[in-house]
Amino acid sequence: MTLVDGRQWFQQYLDRYRDDPDYVLEGIVLDLTDRIALAMQEQGVSRAELAERLGVSRAYITKLLGGNTNMTLRTLVRLALALGMVPEVSLVPLGADEGDQEADAEPVEQVKAGS
Repeated sequence: MTLVDGRQWFQQYLDRYRDDPDYVLEGIVLDLTDRIALAMQEQGVSRAELAERLGVSRAYITKLLGGNTNMTLRTLVRLALALGMVPEVSLVPLGADEGDQEADAEPVEQVKAGS
């Protein structure tokens, strides 16, 4: 199998799962935890400090950021507010390229916390 054949096979494999709820959920969880970690890094906030702001244990924050929990919207809002932010949720057409979603895709609907 050549490199091109391998890439085509992998792309076909991914395409089969793009509309699978577990696949989509995993992508959202990874994106959220990455964004939270980036906000923490930019603000110089440690896991211990974030835990203190939320009144939870450092272990709980580690568990959330590990992506192994089903984070509720309430928890997401609490995390965002503790970092001086608000979450945004948008719906994009199925099949939009992941790299193009933020830059090119028009959100079908966008909801901001507190709106």
